[in-house]
Amino acid sequence: MTKRIFATAIAAAVIATSLPTAGAANALTAVPTRTKGQAVYVGSTRVYPTGYNINDNNYFKLRDVGKLAGFGVNWNEDTRTVEISTTRTAPELTGITDTAVTGATAKPTDQRITVDGKEVSMTAYKIKGNNYVKLRDIGKTINFGVSFNMATKAVSIDPNGTYVEEVKPTPSTPTAAAITKWNSTMDEFNEEMIQNHSDKDKLLAIAAKYGPTITGKANATTADVISALESMTGAPLDAISFDDKPVSLYWAKQLRKANGETVKEDTSVSDNQTSTGATVTDAMLRQWEQEMIVRINEERAKVGAPALVQDNDLMWSAQFWAQHLTTEWRHAVYGEIKELADAQGIPVKSNIEDLINGENITGAGRLTGIGYDPMTIAMNNFMASEGHRNTLLNTDYTRVGIGFAVSADGQIYCCQHFGR
Repeated sequence: MTKRIFATAIAAAVIATSLPTAGAANALTAVPTRTKGQAVYVGSTRVYPTGYNINDNNYFKLRDVGKLAGFGVNWNEDTRTVEISTTRTAPELTGITDTAVTGATAKPTDQRITVDGKEVSMTAYKIKGNNYVKLRDIGKTINFGVSFNMATKAVSIDPNGTYVEEVKPTPSTPTAAAITKWNSTMDEFNEEMIQNHSDKDKLLAIAAKYGPTITGKANATTADVISALESMTGAPLDAISFDDKPVSLYWAKQLRKANGETVKEDTSVSDNQTSTGATVTDAMLRQWEQEMIVRINEERAKVGAPALVQDNDLMWSAQFWAQHLTTEWRHAVYGEIKELADAQGIPVKSNIEDLINGENITGAGRLTGIGYDPMTIAMNNFMASEGHRNTLLNTDYTRVGIGFAVSADGQIYCCQHFGR
């Protein structure tokens, strides 16, 4: 019997996040830069260095930057020193993969760094044993071009260019305006809340940390933050409780609970939805399945994994189990797909379940016409979960099938089946 590797799928954005070590000194949240929609280019070539956003600044793995910009990075074990050489080499644009993970923490490091033998000082963080630096700091030190296109969120490295200081526009009115529409700061707030969702004290501490920025009030209270969240627009749909409401409302509710309030659970849908959402057609489900295969192979290409081939048998099994998810939320047990199909009079291969070596499942919200579409919600859930992501990127797999289905109340579900 083929041994299947299943990634437990429930509330992917929460479960997969590794909580930071309690009491870790000066540990900061590190958010993968790709989750902020940023792409890195050397000339016109898209590249994939490992990068994290820390306190609204991007930090990239030093060795990756050295390869992309064409300078040497060496570790001297005897002196415990990172040695950088400004002697330029040809940039390496292949073989570099983005391995950043959701839930990582960064610690400031006093790692000794030298450039051509001279010790230098630059802000650096240690993440999973590797040194990460600001791209502009190393660009200035080595002298290569670094630029950022605000409109496209494209970071550009010019190995042959000259470093030019970034000119930041001075705001015309230095006021502390409240955040009324979801933005990158709220993404960071959301990430920290997810990591600490089970600890009420930490949720309140995070609200206090972000309160002045969210509300525009220097002495913002938890009640102020709750009020701001409840009136905020543009928040993504909640992928934690699958209640299809903006995540800002979810965190407002959790903060009320953490603050000792009695919260009535609301089982209704949001004002801009009907009980079933917009009409989901079979054509939509099949289109999302094809789009997801493209997205999966895009993510696999980033880490050097071979593209998966669509498999008709796995497409059938994934669609069959996605439909089952609309009435019962759980993973398939070996043997029952054929058993259920036989009971329903549906023709199926006798060895169908020997073809399935991996499975991911998730909820994908409802079709509302606002926020992310269900395919994107499902894919984001899978990529935000270490277990799901590992299954999706597993280099042993060569085949894939995707199934989307919609329940009677409009909830959309997704199932991925993988085969060797």
